[in-house]
Amino acid sequence: MAGRPYLYHYAAALAKSHKLCLAITRKELHTADFESSSKASAWEQFAFNADTLVLVTCVPLSSNKTYVHVLATSNGNAAAKKWAAHFMTKIKNSKMVMID
Repeated sequence: MAGRPYLYHYAAALAKSHKLCLAITRKELHTADFESSSKASAWEQFAFNADTLVLVTCVPLSSNKTYVHVLATSNGNAAAKKWAAHFMTKIKNSKMVMID
């Protein structure tokens, strides 16, 4: 019998464009070997690995500011906590830039 699911989330308004936040999110999910079960959408990315589901929502606030909300859920506390923090840190600290 599965245990109760754990949920961790982080949210922040970042000085990055909406398009850039989405690109960073897709890259980081892929790098961490998360599998996406949905096509890229305008605001969110949903992906999973063997034990964790992750949803990253990127909402444009202005041309160079985006609200990012990372949710991770798992039957294990450690996995949910790890991945929520991991993806928020990666998105915040990314040096990626968009090239026109």
